[in-house]
Formats: sequence, structure tokens, C-alpha cells
Amino acid sequence: MEYELVRSRRRSLEVRVFPDGRVQVRAPQRLALRHVRAFVDERRGWIEKQQRDMAERPRQRWRHGDRCAHLGESLTLELAAGGRRKVARRADRLGVTVPEPDDERQVSDAVHEWWRAEARALFQARIEQLFPWFAARGHRPPVLRVKKMRTRWGSLSQRGYINLNLLLMQYPPAVIDYVVMHELCHLEHMNHGPDFHALMDRRMPDWRHRRTLLEG
Repeated sequence: MEYELVRSRRRSLEVRVFPDGRVQVRAPQRLALRHVRAFVDERRGWIEKQQRDMAERPRQRWRHGDRCAHLGESLTLELAAGGRRKVARRADRLGVTVPEPDDERQVSDAVHEWWRAEARALFQARIEQLFPWFAARGHRPPVLRVKKMRTRWGSLSQRGYINLNLLLMQYPPAVIDYVVMHELCHLEHMNHGPDFHALMDRRMPDWRHRRTLLEG
């Protein structure tokens, strides 16, 4: 199996599968290559499944009348030509005005820019709603960064940032809360071991169901 090997000062191995099927393995600087190969071999089945799923996944189209997911709802795109870029929701429709509505990239960029403006307030509100328990444990609130990420829905850095994927704006609020809770639990456990999962069970008993919605 072909893959790109990226070495850094990290402590653990990680494999990523990109939407175009590329595989990237991130490894500690001095880890022997045989351990990297064994790691990839152990996950070969999962990697191949991810590649198949991504190859079969329909591409989002940005044409007049196409459907666009927004906070778990399916909205119909209504495109119009205009010099000033504008996006506005009207019931079950999403109006998008761009200079050239036949250019899918312009439409996509406009919707993503609108999502970014909406996401900052929404994600911050969800963090503040779920944070009091962690504050009582002495943790400082992480600083939100909204990003487009290819292989992750969220991450928590040791420098105090919580990174949330812009494309979470496609999913229901319950799913967004799951990702936020997942990252906040890393304030207590910077891994995915038994203690981390036990904390998730306590803070969000139905998190596995929410994760299924995200993966689906």
C-alpha cells in the first residue's frame, strides 16, 4: 500500500485517508520504519474501507435546484446573478447571489463564507454550554478556531485552542455537541484510552449514537 510518511515531534502514530484516496501516515521522528509498516498493515482493512467509501460518496454539486445540507436539514439552492455576493436562508431554500451563478466554485465559496460567519457564534455557544463542568475542574476555556480540515472534525491543542471543522455546519446540533464534548474531554485525557471513553460516557451517555450520525 502506498502512503506518504510525515515525521514530526509527535509521540504516536496516526493514519489519515484523504477524500481523493491518498493515505498519509504521521509518525514520531525516530520511530523505526518497521513499526510504521506494521502499523499500516494492522489498519489495512480500515484504510481500504475508507478509500472505497470516499470513492463512492457523491460529490456535492452547487447548481440551481441542488440540495445542500445545513444543520441537519436539506435546503434547495436558489442561485441568482449579482455583483455583490450574498447568502440568505428562506424556509427550506438557500438563496445564493454571486457574479456568475453557473460557476460552482463561486457558489461553494459563498456558502462556505456564510457558514464561517454562522459557525463562529454557533460553535462558541455550544462550547460555553458544555464547558461549566470542565471549568469546575480548573480548566481554562479553549480558544475557538473554525477551520476546514480534511481528515478531522475537531482537535484540541496543548496551546489552548479548540479547532472545529467548518463542515460541521452540515450536521444537526446534536452532532456538533458530540464533537465539542469529545474535544473538551481531551482537557482531562489527551488520548482515546479507557479513561477518556469513561468520561465521555458520564458527560454524554448517548455519544456513540451521535458519532454514528456523524459517520453516516
